[in-house]
Amino acid sequence: TGDNEVDHCVILAESFWANPSSYWAIFQMVMGLGAVIFVHELGHFLVAKMCGVKCDKFYVGFDAFDIKIGDRVIIPKSLVKYQWGETEYGIGIMPFGGYVKMLGQDDNPANMEEEIKRSMADGEDVSEAMSAGLIDRDKMDPRSYLAKSVIQRMMIISAGVIFNLVFAILFAALAFKAGVNYQPPSIGTVIGGGPAWENNLVGADIKRIGEHEVDGNYFTQNDMQEKIIFSAGDQPVEFVVQRPNQSEKSVIQLTPRKGVVRAAPDLAFIGSGARMEPVIGEPGAIEGNTAFDARPEFKPKDRIVEVNGTKIETDIDLRKALMQDADQVATFVLERETEDGKTEKISTDVQPNPFRRFGFGLTWGAITAIQKESPAVEAGLKVGDEILKVEGKPRGDLLVFNNQLIKSARSKETVELTVKRDGEEQTISVKPIVPNVISSPAVFQVVATDALGIAIAYTNVIETIEPETPAAESGLQIGDQISKFEFLLTDDQKKDSPGLDGEVIDVVDGDANVVELVDRAQTFAPGTKIRLVVVRKMEEKSIELASFASEKYYSEKRGIALTFKENHYQAESWSAAFALGAKQVKNDSLKVLTFLKKLITGKVSPKNLGGPGTIAVVATSEASQGTSRLLLFLTLLSANLAVVNFLPIPVLDGGHMMFLAYEGLFRRPVTPQVQNLLMLFGFVFIIGLMLFVVAMDVGRISKMF
Repeated sequence: TGDNEVDHCVILAESFWANPSSYWAIFQMVMGLGAVIFVHELGHFLVAKMCGVKCDKFYVGFDAFDIKIGDRVIIPKSLVKYQWGETEYGIGIMPFGGYVKMLGQDDNPANMEEEIKRSMADGEDVSEAMSAGLIDRDKMDPRSYLAKSVIQRMMIISAGVIFNLVFAILFAALAFKAGVNYQPPSIGTVIGGGPAWENNLVGADIKRIGEHEVDGNYFTQNDMQEKIIFSAGDQPVEFVVQRPNQSEKSVIQLTPRKGVVRAAPDLAFIGSGARMEPVIGEPGAIEGNTAFDARPEFKPKDRIVEVNGTKIETDIDLRKALMQDADQVATFVLERETEDGKTEKISTDVQPNPFRRFGFGLTWGAITAIQKESPAVEAGLKVGDEILKVEGKPRGDLLVFNNQLIKSARSKETVELTVKRDGEEQTISVKPIVPNVISSPAVFQVVATDALGIAIAYTNVIETIEPETPAAESGLQIGDQISKFEFLLTDDQKKDSPGLDGEVIDVVDGDANVVELVDRAQTFAPGTKIRLVVVRKMEEKSIELASFASEKYYSEKRGIALTFKENHYQAESWSAAFALGAKQVKNDSLKVLTFLKKLITGKVSPKNLGGPGTIAVVATSEASQGTSRLLLFLTLLSANLAVVNFLPIPVLDGGHMMFLAYEGLFRRPVTPQVQNLLMLFGFVFIIGLMLFVVAMDVGRISKMF
């Protein structure tokens, strides 16, 4: 009933920064991420001290350099530092991790020889020790890391990972004992033409994915999406689902497909979104839509309990009721909590929301997918059929074909379609329905016609232009190929859609397609201008036109923002909480390992990696949903840090363990020359990876503003 996911993100972004509690969420995020790093380094530090190793520094963040203007230090490399005994404790300027500086140990190969020299006992020659392969520990400072046995050094190196896993269990246990709100694995929206759409999964609750039981367990919407990604292959994945108003569960086979989600084109999804609650969210109603003009107005936290006499219990009930009466005035009954804690009922009327059009139609392709148990199946339509005529007339505008069929369905009319199949034309009679919901526009170039249950391919070439419309008046011509578009927003519209105005979107290889453009236009008032760049006779032309309110077709959306559906999960006892915590850490660790496996085998692009910026944004978002949500994110982050840090890459803990395993097995260490070379390789690899993920972060975060 509200806007698409982009609108929700914009609304949430604006309301986030306008809410004072958001700054508390940012503080929690900073403290939480700092705690994960602190715990890891604390493990190294405590075990090193226990083994008698001298620790010069204990830092969260790196104190690599001062930030200067000329000779003046603007920000020092150590934001905070304090000398206590032989150790300097501090917070470094670079928030990319932390470190414990031990005598005789340094991850930077450029400093290795100096560290070996520092670790030698008084009077001993470093060059002799280097040539001897650092075997004679009697010549070293007894408090040096290098002077310790292989077992002791293994204990020191592995302590960081062990501490991360132990504290991850603690974080999760605290979250489960306190109780956590989460989005359940239920399907609220589907992408037209996608696997979930083909199987009519709107409103379905997921009970099992593959061998993983969901019912009765803590399992979130994100867990479902990750499970789908990691399970996806050439073979279908078995789902057990329970559709709304059905007592029996269904077993279905779904084959996730790539290219369903624009932000992750190389990952396979089924094309589904989370469920909503019939509760008004921020900002209430969106300006430019009929709900915004309703009086009394919609306010955040109002619960919709009735529409045109139909009781509303779920978002599916609401969407179905509004779809059925899209061309009628909708009388909403809202429950609103008063200042004295009582509940009052309020009635408000919302006018029909005219469909925003431009007056041009795109070139139709063939049917690419057919929904199960749909009018198309009953009529005998097949994949590959091409619709040529509707009721004996030219097929017209593909972008309003679904609206046209819904109008016929309300009149209970049968529609005759002329289709081309295997080179021959034939007439097929279909009886369209008023669908319960309208699917979301697809990233791939198809238009879902929910009234029939078919997905039709299209191109960006203009096939029809209606007379006396903005498209006709703008000079747009049949045969023009749309290559780019841009919204030309007013100052007021820019406030609700920061970043959209001035963004030129390449529809051939960009962030949206033409159908998404039309869908996005539904959120703005009629008259909103766009600029199209079209290719005509090998030349690009810029054309401006405005949307207009249709007098025939209406959108089921009235411009109401809703809130996401949430369940509450809480452990009954501390023992149960710790058991759940251990299970959560195990699952999170397996997720990381599975992702790394797919990354190494090329099944997942490195572009899906996130760096410090992504971690900070997600952590802040989770913190804004409650401390328990932040604790569970820190659980995932701790498991991630533990697994990644133990990879056999020089300069990481796993690389050090690899060297120590060699030394323990062959009774001699890796020669300093070889170790130095491998450490240099690892150092360059990690720095390169860090620069890559930071660049990816900059690209992602810049799109939010």
